[in-house]
Amino acid sequence: MGKSVSERSLLSLTWPIFIDTLLVFCINLADAWFLSRISDSAAAAVGAVLPIAAMCFTFFIALNMAGCTLAARSLGANKATDTARIFGVLMYACAAVGLVMAACLILLAPMFASVMGLVGESAAMGTTYLHTLGFGVLLLALRYGFSGILQAYGLTHWNMLATLAMTVVNGVLNYALVTGSWGFPALGVQGIAIATVTAWGVNLSLSAFIVMAYLKIAVQWRFNWAGLKQSLDDLLRIAIPSCLEPLSWHISQLVIMAMVVSLGEYSLAARVYAFQIIFCVIIFTIALSAGVQLKISHFYGAGRNACMQNTLFKSVRAGIAIIVAILATTAIFAEPLLSLFTKEPAIIALGKQVLWLAIFCEIGRLLNMVVGLALKSTGHARWYAQFGITTMWLLSVPLAWLLALYFGFGLAGIWLAMGIDELFRGLVACVYWQKQHKARLLAASLEPVPATVASAST
Repeated sequence: MGKSVSERSLLSLTWPIFIDTLLVFCINLADAWFLSRISDSAAAAVGAVLPIAAMCFTFFIALNMAGCTLAARSLGANKATDTARIFGVLMYACAAVGLVMAACLILLAPMFASVMGLVGESAAMGTTYLHTLGFGVLLLALRYGFSGILQAYGLTHWNMLATLAMTVVNGVLNYALVTGSWGFPALGVQGIAIATVTAWGVNLSLSAFIVMAYLKIAVQWRFNWAGLKQSLDDLLRIAIPSCLEPLSWHISQLVIMAMVVSLGEYSLAARVYAFQIIFCVIIFTIALSAGVQLKISHFYGAGRNACMQNTLFKSVRAGIAIIVAILATTAIFAEPLLSLFTKEPAIIALGKQVLWLAIFCEIGRLLNMVVGLALKSTGHARWYAQFGITTMWLLSVPLAWLLALYFGFGLAGIWLAMGIDELFRGLVACVYWQKQHKARLLAASLEPVPATVASAST
């Protein structure tokens, strides 16, 4: 499989993750475009229920991250048997959670559409979309399992290629099932969902083939109860906190979105358009944090404390420099960029404010995500989740209301509040990381010298 993760550069691990995430974003854009071709009400209905689907997917992402982290630690410590066992438990956990999420979407789709405020035809379209996704969500869950296996070995380019195939299939089937071309029926919203599920199946098939047949990566499928319970406990110790924090974030964003809506149509439009411009930087942050997490997990398994420290802070410095350069450029050229979406001067003015504030916000997000995932990789997932959930509800949401609605700063106040929250969490995470780094160094210095080393020194 070539060089180990520890020997490879961060760039070689990160750029496929960036492309992978960007392709997923392109799928979402394509779905939105095809939905708009059906009708504005179709696009609005699916957009309203997407947060429900995103919350379901959060469980798979958390399992993927936890399995990848544990396996990377095991690989760093050269424990091949443990690695195969972790992969097996990851796949079983993904299958179990996938079945639960499938049942929820299939049985509760009408309720979810109602909770999101949809009525009449919009409720019917939202229900159809979630119900259809429910029949394929197990495929997505298993795909995240195989993705975690490949990522643990640093084989992120294989995940990227599988996602590329998924993107192509999704786009082609969207066209066929929306327009009724090539002999396919025109199925509207259900066609969009069927295209998505089919694309998940293609991604899963390719990922499984690469892992099981092409690379022949060892996965343990048989367990005794004691071994399964121990490995599952280790997995869930990371996965559950890693899942609760994003779920809390999704809910807090729904509350903040309600504040944006209350500010009026111009603020809502400016938020959407500015976010599209900023999102490439967010994708970069996601990719960088995933790459850093992977390397640190390997270093942690091998007990290489200095390498963890150097990798983390070199990455943070380089990442901040890159996002400041990108966002400063977008802020300078805010008017022509926003003019691609709208000609309304008021929306452009609001969007320009957001793009300048995004420099501050995205520095905080990078610091928070990169250092936060490093903490999860070294056994502090629970602390990070508890701290993150607390600050979301005691700092981010109240401050957004205070600045945006009470003091009247509007959309700029909301972005400023989110930036303060991200930066605060990032700085506290850095302090906590340094404290844990010193504790690891102290523990290493107190370890007894092995007898073979002592005899050699004499």
